[in-house]
Amino acid sequence: MITMCDYYGMCDENGVCVGHPVKVTKEYGRILKSMGEDIRLQCSPCIAAGVEDDRDIFTDIDRLPYDILITGNGIIKRIADKFKLFKNIGIVLKNTGTIFFYQVDFFFFLYILVMYRKSKDRRIVILIYHQDFTGGIFAGILKKIYLKSLDKIDGVVYTGMDAKVPHKNARWMPDFIYNEDEYLFYQSIPKSDRVVALGTMSRYKQLEELLDAWKDIDIPLIIAGRFDTKDRYERLSHIAPDNVTVYDRVLSYDEYMQLLSESKYSILPYDMEQYKSRTSGVLLESIYCGVIPIAPMALLEQNKLPGIGYKGFDELKKILTGNDDVMGVSGMNDFSSIYAAYGMERAKDTLRSMLWRK
Repeated sequence: MITMCDYYGMCDENGVCVGHPVKVTKEYGRILKSMGEDIRLQCSPCIAAGVEDDRDIFTDIDRLPYDILITGNGIIKRIADKFKLFKNIGIVLKNTGTIFFYQVDFFFFLYILVMYRKSKDRRIVILIYHQDFTGGIFAGILKKIYLKSLDKIDGVVYTGMDAKVPHKNARWMPDFIYNEDEYLFYQSIPKSDRVVALGTMSRYKQLEELLDAWKDIDIPLIIAGRFDTKDRYERLSHIAPDNVTVYDRVLSYDEYMQLLSESKYSILPYDMEQYKSRTSGVLLESIYCGVIPIAPMALLEQNKLPGIGYKGFDELKKILTGNDDVMGVSGMNDFSSIYAAYGMERAKDTLRSMLWRK
């Protein structure tokens, strides 16, 4: 039996999971199940609630004690949240056999370094989507903790195409897998001449700069996702041009996929100072749905993915006005090579070699 774990479920005040964890949990679970393995899932309560109807995938679904509530801030809450994470992680590490942590953060590595003792009866495989931690003057210390903790990890799956993971047993795999049975349907949906910005609306997304640039752009823009603060949502709604619609709520997966697949473009206004060396699920799903991503050039380059890249928001008007030429230059009319490289068979091969390796 393989134990899958996501100890870091983020939820809103209603207990609804925020982001992509439920989708990813089901996706990896199905892949492992298709290889004839029994899967035990240990996860935060909000993730467990999202997969409760998928008992055909998981032999057992065990709820860990804690979610992380996205509302509220303050030093006391942040410290309390870290203790919640440590409690969740500690429970999972009591298992024997293979444990697949398919989402980890810096505090996982801190726990592993300080509190975890390796055992011949336990094998730990992790999936990482970045290796840089926002720590300001402490960034160097954080990186050393991460690197040292890798000595206690048995295998690393990394999602950044350009990532160089200093581990003897590391393999690349995309964080979102291309499943033709699912995405052919979304590719066939007619695309409206509009742009969408989707996902969690955190401080890492430069929405103020995006709206400022959109004052000179006639194409409709939809911004939809959960905002980190109500004040920011209200401020952006107030300054948004008439052709921009802003929604503040957690989108269901069906709502998210409908908005995405019915749009000609998606835009990913990431602050690359904070998003260095990271992957993006929205970027991949845009390509999987046949939607053209518009993103910082650095994001496309570090992920080695096609798209319309920009270096500054002042370029967006020219990009969207002259999109036919840009599409021709960027080779945006054919994503077939991406679909092959990011498909199910390669993911199965990677997970088989990592999770069953002796």
